[in-house]
Amino acid sequence: MTLNSFYQQQMNLKSLLLFSFALLLSGCQPTPSSQTTAPEPTKEQPEFSKGALKAHIDFLASDLLEGRETGSRGYDIAAHYVASHFAQYGLTAAGGDDSYFQSVPLRQKQRVKDSTSLSFTQGDRTLSLSFPNDFISGVSSISTETSISAELIFAGYGISAPQLNYDDYEQLDVTNKIVVILSGKPSHFPSEEGAHFASRYERTKAAAKNGAIGIIYLQTPNSEKRYSYQRVLKTIHKPSYVWLDNNNQPGDTQHQIKNSALLNIASAKKVIAFAGKDYDQLIEQSRQKNPMEKFSLGMSATLSSQAQHDTLHSPNVVGIVEGTDPELKNEYILYSAHLDHVGIYGHGEDRIHNGAIDNAAGISIMLETARVFAKNPPKRSIVFVAVTAEEKGLLGSNYYAHHPTVAIDKIVSVINLDMPLILYPIGDVIAFGAEHSTLGEYVQRAAEKTGLQMSPDPMPEQNIFVRSDHYSFVKQGVPAIFLMPGFKSLDSERDGEKIFREFLHEHYHQPSDQANLPIDYNSGVRFTLVNYLIGQEIANSKTTPKWKEGDFFGDVFGR
Repeated sequence: MTLNSFYQQQMNLKSLLLFSFALLLSGCQPTPSSQTTAPEPTKEQPEFSKGALKAHIDFLASDLLEGRETGSRGYDIAAHYVASHFAQYGLTAAGGDDSYFQSVPLRQKQRVKDSTSLSFTQGDRTLSLSFPNDFISGVSSISTETSISAELIFAGYGISAPQLNYDDYEQLDVTNKIVVILSGKPSHFPSEEGAHFASRYERTKAAAKNGAIGIIYLQTPNSEKRYSYQRVLKTIHKPSYVWLDNNNQPGDTQHQIKNSALLNIASAKKVIAFAGKDYDQLIEQSRQKNPMEKFSLGMSATLSSQAQHDTLHSPNVVGIVEGTDPELKNEYILYSAHLDHVGIYGHGEDRIHNGAIDNAAGISIMLETARVFAKNPPKRSIVFVAVTAEEKGLLGSNYYAHHPTVAIDKIVSVINLDMPLILYPIGDVIAFGAEHSTLGEYVQRAAEKTGLQMSPDPMPEQNIFVRSDHYSFVKQGVPAIFLMPGFKSLDSERDGEKIFREFLHEHYHQPSDQANLPIDYNSGVRFTLVNYLIGQEIANSKTTPKWKEGDFFGDVFGR
């Protein structure tokens, strides 16, 4: 809710993922190879259709669907397209009520113009900031009109991480207070564990648990480099979303936190100076390993905003290939891929963001995987979920993980497909998260069968594992991977790094992400085969993927 939901939309996890790749690619060199084609499938391996992949992408990325915006007519057409193919392949409808559609109730929140204000009071002095030049704020998921006034307490990073023996709230009373915290996390935190605890979701939860009613984040030099304030400003007037529970209340949110805001560096310095403190000294302290000093700022803040709430419904599309084993068919491997994109916006002659690679390609590969599994059912059952509202903050996958249409404790693994960059002859695959569970062993075997290389997570410090739809299921205890083509090109004349960089800078979330890009459908087939073989390995195995002993995510979420 509030700023947390705002960031879910404006700083969605895939944007952070792409930033990570940008850093990676700046220092990553491709491995040229004289080999221009991957091995052909053996007789034991199924054949996948380049024509089908192309037909799916051509349709899903057509102007007719107007960018597949969540809740739009174009998205609904795409959902019916996926459902019609599930039906054609003979998948069992598993969205609920004998339908392929699981309706996801969403609350759309739109800021009322000129309704947002933030001021600070110390004695008879008042400091007012200007929205959005000095600060940004979300709008409440709970109420259409929100105003909070409370004492300010500086709480370091606002992180409570008992597994890391760290708690900013230890011996700190923030009951009915607004906490002021730094963006980011302590530098000595392990990368992925730190990313988990430093997420706005976890920090909002920690603040609420300790009794706070609001949060003010201070932008830091590191957070500015990671995702600049100016980038956030570009889309602050777009609506944000939350999913609704059975009581028509925002789900998986902290109702205790009434509102929150983010101050840019200049405003943060001004506010800290207004309290008689030094911002630069706080930043210097934050770079030390020792916990930061926590203290009252000796002043209060008033944060107000108004919103218009609307309810809409957008479906996940769910189908099942039933397993052949009388007992194992009650266990499930789940494939996920997001069906939505960002719709129509911006300026210029072409304003439709078609989303061919992001993520019509992922849905197309999932459809081909479903088609072949339906012809050759394995022992365990396979669930295919085309999720909505990924671009709004992973809402469709989060909703399904909380309202699964099969028993969550019977889902043994998740394979996520998002924006597979099939624009050159791929020579390797990356399975983000493979090191946390025995899923990596299944990926390795599948890659070997196709003659492709399984590459490790190239930048584990960028925490990609916690930044896509599969993580919704990890938080429910399910081992999961995020599968993508790697950056190794089988054609020395086609530089995988360069092609990826060009896509990122020229086509990502742009109208030019269209089906007329030079999509390599041979690579699409190879990637689909690997994707299929991973699921087949798991579905026919005597054992199921397990969290590795001592793994942080297994210890925190595992069952």
